[in-house]
Amino acid sequence: MLELVPWPVVPAKDDWVPVMVDPDLPPLACHAGDLSLHHGESIVVETADGSFLGRVTVFSPTNFKLPRRQGAKVVRRATAEDEKRHEDTFHLEREIERFLRRRTRELELDLHPFKVRLPLSGRKAVVYFSAEKRIDFRPLQRDLGRRFRRRIEMRSLGVRDGARLCGGLGPCGRCLCCTTFMERFHSVTVRMAKRQNLSLNPSKISGMCGRLMCCLAHEVDQYPDSPRDRG
Repeated sequence: MLELVPWPVVPAKDDWVPVMVDPDLPPLACHAGDLSLHHGESIVVETADGSFLGRVTVFSPTNFKLPRRQGAKVVRRATAEDEKRHEDTFHLEREIERFLRRRTRELELDLHPFKVRLPLSGRKAVVYFSAEKRIDFRPLQRDLGRRFRRRIEMRSLGVRDGARLCGGLGPCGRCLCCTTFMERFHSVTVRMAKRQNLSLNPSKISGMCGRLMCCLAHEVDQYPDSPRDRG
């Protein structure tokens, strides 16, 4: 007879546990308090943007770091109602994103939407976007609020911050550096690519954000300076 083995208890590091809140991003460090949580367990976490449903995981990256400031915290174990509300908000997020992109094209706004997030509680929607120049997005904000009957909060991000928010895989096949271990962005120049004898083809040395890849700055000090650089 097959014996079922219970999921292991996730070891907490100073009361912090890794929680998958966004499937596109690495686990988030959440303060567990006195709760003893198991892998795969659904919980409700409180973040700066509101409460969201997450799943505890033992598959945290080796460079799993604790937040320097007050981070997210586990509120309680999720109920069936929380699971249903999470499923509803997930579908609503996709619907808002489709309308957002279509309405942006109709209004001819020079705006690139990244992601829409809806907390479990309250009637708020946070729209993350980037824009090359200052634009008036109030007509778009009104259309979103009128159609979905929610308070729309527009947050402008740089393209590199947008890539960190959305996540993804780099050309190396690993998760983006900015979503895993990088705490701040460094200055990256074409000279770093030249120093490493890399192709200067923009498609080869640019990341998902369209800017020079952050990893160009990680190993540049291991390469000798060219005579021009030393001069």
